[in-house]
Amino acid sequence: MRSPKGMLLPRIRAARVRRGNLYQTLRAAVLEGAFRPGQRFPSSRQAAADYGISRGLVEEVFTQLTDEGFLERGVGRGTFIASRVAQLTPAKGKKKRKRSPSPSRRGLAISANAACREPEIPVAFNAGTADIKEFPWERWRLLEARAARELGHEGLRFTDPRGLWSLRTAVARYVAQFRGMHCEPGQVIVFNSAQQALNAISILLLDRGDAAWMEDPGYLGARAAFGIAGARIVPVPVDDQGMRVDMGMRCSPRARLVYITPSHQYPTGAALSLERRIALLDWSRRNDSWIVEDDYDGEFGYDGQLLTPLYSIDTDSRVLYIGTLNKAMFASLRLAYAIVPERLVELLANIRTQLDGFTPAVTQMAMSLFMEEGFFSVHLRRMRALYKAKRTALIEALSPLVACRWQCPTRPAGMHLVVRHQDGGLVRALAEASSLDLALLSSYRITRASGDGLFLRYGALEISSLQAGAASLVATAARIRR
Repeated sequence: MRSPKGMLLPRIRAARVRRGNLYQTLRAAVLEGAFRPGQRFPSSRQAAADYGISRGLVEEVFTQLTDEGFLERGVGRGTFIASRVAQLTPAKGKKKRKRSPSPSRRGLAISANAACREPEIPVAFNAGTADIKEFPWERWRLLEARAARELGHEGLRFTDPRGLWSLRTAVARYVAQFRGMHCEPGQVIVFNSAQQALNAISILLLDRGDAAWMEDPGYLGARAAFGIAGARIVPVPVDDQGMRVDMGMRCSPRARLVYITPSHQYPTGAALSLERRIALLDWSRRNDSWIVEDDYDGEFGYDGQLLTPLYSIDTDSRVLYIGTLNKAMFASLRLAYAIVPERLVELLANIRTQLDGFTPAVTQMAMSLFMEEGFFSVHLRRMRALYKAKRTALIEALSPLVACRWQCPTRPAGMHLVVRHQDGGLVRALAEASSLDLALLSSYRITRASGDGLFLRYGALEISSLQAGAASLVATAARIRR
């Protein structure tokens, strides 16, 4: 293997490279911190070739920079940035810049929503991502290597923005087996995340000013996606049977789109009743509206059969179904999918190319092998049992709160828990007094409502950690009551 030829040198902003502008450019780059101390410079021969000038001219400049202490050179060793450069003040080599223009009002409004930004370190209770300690890393590593071999150089090219056919086929088989949904692989389009799918769908289906129903409280990422599309968000209340469809029809009977999490409402955990499912589908048919069904954690139901998705009882191709593999696998996988009417697939693929192009082929191929060869179903069963045990342990640890008029949901599902109290002031005081990373249920609301709750995400926590967090929460609540 050849030895490295050193860093790339900065471009000289002049039509012709001379000794003076070469010296000034290299000196300024060193002072401004473009190079780190100890970093290897190219040889004078390589630098002369890069700039298209004589080697003698480069040697003159290198010698001057060495004499001034910016470079260190040794016979047989090469040329390096001097270690003492770290002591120089970068500002000495910079000109004072004028203040840059302000961002747009629209950009500031969108950037103010940090709801989709996950914490880097999972602690009690911000850990809504997958538990990676139980992931079969060795198996996944072998499948990734196999995928790279099978794809060869094709894995380095642009990839179909709809997704690899093998993964689209695997997803279609998976939702048929585990979710009772029947679709063709051609209806599946692969995204990096459910949020990206939401953004693309919002851009495609909504014109500026169109009304879009949203559960209230609801997923803040959906609110962000509709905001980017310029839609008018219509908050629809949620109770223990899910979205109040009757209230939505009363507030905005001609809405263009409905966003809903019917299997496990985010964040309350309620399931949409069959009566309301039928009413919603009937309304969308009469009103010629779209329904976006986000099944963000549909794999994790812990009591009997999983709830039937809206998509399965839709007979008019009005429901677009969004699922994610990141929750079941690991957060950095970056694989999600949407199942949509065939006439929307190419349109969404074109929008996808304007967002980020495509998902890397090797990751897609590895995931399709993981699914088709049965490893995904084994992993799901293991994780379902683990998250059920975590949920049970958390509820038991919180039982002293429940004895003091706090309410816990009864439906066993998902990787988060909402603990409510009618005294909203007490809930907010507890959140402020606690050392834990707590989110309030009210922060997911668009309109104000009585009572409040704590939104506890526990997926990535070990049972001992969530029990310790719950004990701290109970102790803090006891101090506040005194």
